[in-house]
Amino acid sequence: MDHGTLLVQSALTGLTNGFVYALIGLGISVVFRGTKIINAMQGEFALVAGMVCYLALSWLQLGIVPAYLLGVAAGAATGWLMEALLIAPARRRGASDDTHLLVTLGAAFAISAGALYFFGRDNRPLAGIGGDASIDVFDAAVRIHAVWLMAISLAVVVLLQLFYRKTRIGASMMAASIDPDGAAVIGIDVGRMRLLTFVMGGAVGGLAGVLVAPLITIHYEMGLLLTLKGFAAAVVGGLRNPFGAVVGGLVLGLVEAFAVVGISSGYKDVVSMGLLILIMVVMPNGILGAGGRRGG
Repeated sequence: MDHGTLLVQSALTGLTNGFVYALIGLGISVVFRGTKIINAMQGEFALVAGMVCYLALSWLQLGIVPAYLLGVAAGAATGWLMEALLIAPARRRGASDDTHLLVTLGAAFAISAGALYFFGRDNRPLAGIGGDASIDVFDAAVRIHAVWLMAISLAVVVLLQLFYRKTRIGASMMAASIDPDGAAVIGIDVGRMRLLTFVMGGAVGGLAGVLVAPLITIHYEMGLLLTLKGFAAAVVGGLRNPFGAVVGGLVLGLVEAFAVVGISSGYKDVVSMGLLILIMVVMPNGILGAGGRRGG
């Protein structure tokens, strides 16, 4: 493989990984924007969705599309259960932001342990869109599934932006986040909006899970790894701006990919986390800055 083809291959790999990080970061930002809670179990939404999708394909013999939709629904349901059973009761008792963070972190470890107990340590492959087929881009190969991943991710970003800007529910969710007391006065059910925020975050995380699983396989530790990279993407882009997570995810994915080419695969995480630290020092509000917080 010549140098030019290697660079193209690295760029395609970086874009693919970047959109995965972006989806996880998007979910983290959505939850934070709507509830002011840093959700440390966003990657576990992806893990649950991946496992449900795997079972739907292998046990129920469903097609890829219904299995994927079932996985996304499982992620959304996990978000609903998380808020209804853990976050809301803690909030009613006056829990602090630190408590909420610890609650989500504990839930993440519990789900990971449950996956280890029921699924074991084996990696579970998941069928991708288009199977293992690939297409050539300037002599570099990219899986058809990866192309679909990028296209679906872009569509989700656009739809989410329209949801916040054009729908009454989206506006109500934003109002409930910015001024809960004022929103309640004008008749907005703040508790319901917070619940919907977690459902949306779970659905986005579930979508990330079913899309990334065919590329990395499903294993019990994948949730934590995805959460770390997604959080990094959200912080790099600007945690308060869900769409900044997309910018942050693509930056991280490309930096990692080119670090593999220019340095070593063993140092890609060092390079990406070093970038995170640098951006936080130089641009505390993320790449998009304070002005990008309007995002949605």
